Amino acid sequence: MADNSLIKKLEPADILLVSEKGAKHSINRTIGRSKWHHVMLYIGKGKVLEVTPRKGCHISVLDLTKNCFLGYKAIRNTTITEKQKKKIVAEAIKKFHGRKFSWRQLGKAFLRRIIDPRSNGKRKLRPYPAQNHYAEKIICSNLVAIAYHREGYLISERHKPEHIMPRDYDKTKDFKVIFERKPK
Repeated sequence: MADNSLIKKLEPADILLVSEKGAKHSINRTIGRSKWHHVMLYIGKGKVLEVTPRKGCHISVLDLTKNCFLGYKAIRNTTITEKQKKKIVAEAIKKFHGRKFSWRQLGKAFLRRIIDPRSNGKRKLRPYPAQNHYAEKIICSNLVAIAYHREGYLISERHKPEHIMPRDYDKTKDFKVIFERKPK
C-alpha cells in the first residue's frame, strides 16, 4: 500500500511519473517504450496539474494510496531557483488549465520520434513561442516539457518539448529522484 506522507516531500514544479494498471496503459507503455505512461506537474498543497483524455488539462488532488498505481516516481530539478519553480507552476496553470487532450498530438509525438532524423541530434535551447498550436491541445508529457522550456530548461536535448514522451523524464540531467515505487 502506498503512503500519502510522501506527498509532504514534494515541492512546486516537481514532476511525477506514474504507471497505472489496465490494458490501455500497458499499450501506452509498450508503444512509448517506458515503464511510465503519465506525467504530472506538482503545483503544491497536495495538488497536481495533469492532462487526461477524459478531462483535458485539470488540477487534481494527488492520492498515492490509489490501488490503480503500479508505480510512481517523483523527480526534482536541482538547478532552478524557488522563483523559477513558482513561475513554472503559475505559467503552466495559466497557459494550459482547461485545454483539451489531443489524440492527434499523441500520435504526432509517437510518429515524430520514429521518422524525424533531426530528433536524434542535440538541440539548442530557443525561446518557446508564446502563441503556438501545441498550447491548444496537448498531452501530459508536453505540458511539463513546455512549462519547463518556457522557463529556459530543456527536458531533452534531443527532442522538441512537443515531442517529449514519458521515457525522456528518466534521462533528464539535473534532476534527482525524491521518491520512487518501481512498477511491478
